[in-house]
Amino acid sequence: MIIRKIREEEYRRTQEVFGIAFEIQIAKEQLSDEKWKQIRENPKSRQERYYKERWAAFDDDGRMMGFLIGFPATIRFDGNEVVCTCIGGVSSLPQYRGKGVIAGCFRKHLEDSYQKGYAFSYLYPFSTVFYRQFGYELCSETVDWEFDIRTVPYFPEAKGAACLNERSSEKEAVMQVYADYMKEYNLSFVREEYDWIKVIHDDPAVENAFTYVWKNQEGRPKGVLCYHKEYSDKHPGGLMQMEAFYFSDEEGLKGLFNHIRAYRSHFQSVRLSVPKQVALQRILPEVSGNAFGRKIVFHGMGRVIHAENALRMARYRGSGTVSVKLNDEYIRENNRVFKVTFEDGRCIALEEGTDWDVELDIGTFSRCLLGCCDENEYEKEEVRKIFYGKKTFICDGF
Repeated sequence: MIIRKIREEEYRRTQEVFGIAFEIQIAKEQLSDEKWKQIRENPKSRQERYYKERWAAFDDDGRMMGFLIGFPATIRFDGNEVVCTCIGGVSSLPQYRGKGVIAGCFRKHLEDSYQKGYAFSYLYPFSTVFYRQFGYELCSETVDWEFDIRTVPYFPEAKGAACLNERSSEKEAVMQVYADYMKEYNLSFVREEYDWIKVIHDDPAVENAFTYVWKNQEGRPKGVLCYHKEYSDKHPGGLMQMEAFYFSDEEGLKGLFNHIRAYRSHFQSVRLSVPKQVALQRILPEVSGNAFGRKIVFHGMGRVIHAENALRMARYRGSGTVSVKLNDEYIRENNRVFKVTFEDGRCIALEEGTDWDVELDIGTFSRCLLGCCDENEYEKEEVRKIFYGKKTFICDGF
């Protein structure tokens, strides 16, 4: 078995392998020369921009057995901007399953990413058990809210107006609110131009999806929502399905709810997702019965790729020295004891140690360093200076 990055002429075969592997019909236009030209000359997504970032396995006769996508993105981590690889398209043809195809692709991708100094990797799993074997662990949770639109209160203190985005009229304002909202959240994307294509609806009359910016009396953008309308047996009166929901501060949040309230004669319910730390129950008066629903949802799995780089950038509590013994089956350079010395929350020295305060597999280490751990998960006070709860939120699909 040979594992390598695909050549340009092999891109379309990866599309075919994906369709066969998942029994999904790939539209002919997705495999056409016109589509191929568009991808090369005018990429419309991050995945198209990095179309060559695919590791594939081939048999001895050169037939593609399976592949995975692993393109880079910049994310936020403890006040830094770092590179994270985004995993998708993980596919193996049925006749080659059980032969180590995907494991081999992951090994090559992770080794290559480590050499480039990339800090993290992230994916949305079809199975947590499957991806744990490669060192990925559940690293983020979101809260999905649904409530009767008639229960939305009016906030007279939030004075302002909502502006509809058409032909990119509010694009800069949307980007500003997103940056304000995400600045403290680990895993959030530092978006580039092609990341916004699916987020900002420029032609609402045609797309039947709507992007609004709420601005206060001074004209400052403070909130953003994007939605489309859905009907179902559960929602015969219409569901306002939010595709994006951001706010800069409390004023922006209340301003968005004032705008949502204006739809109470056109919709039955509202559904939106927010970070776990956002307690909407503070301002929603009715959170019981059939008018309300709230559930916590796991939202992907993460992995540290370059442990040394991640530890140097991490934010700690106070000052101290802690040694962590790390076990990583896929990246041998991570298999050592990291002795971290930090002052006022930041690393000042990182050495190779001999004794250790805690020993972890790479998945647990990744989850805890990103901030998805319980407050009392570790008994030693010094270890709790490294591993503690932080804000995490990722809302970009790939």
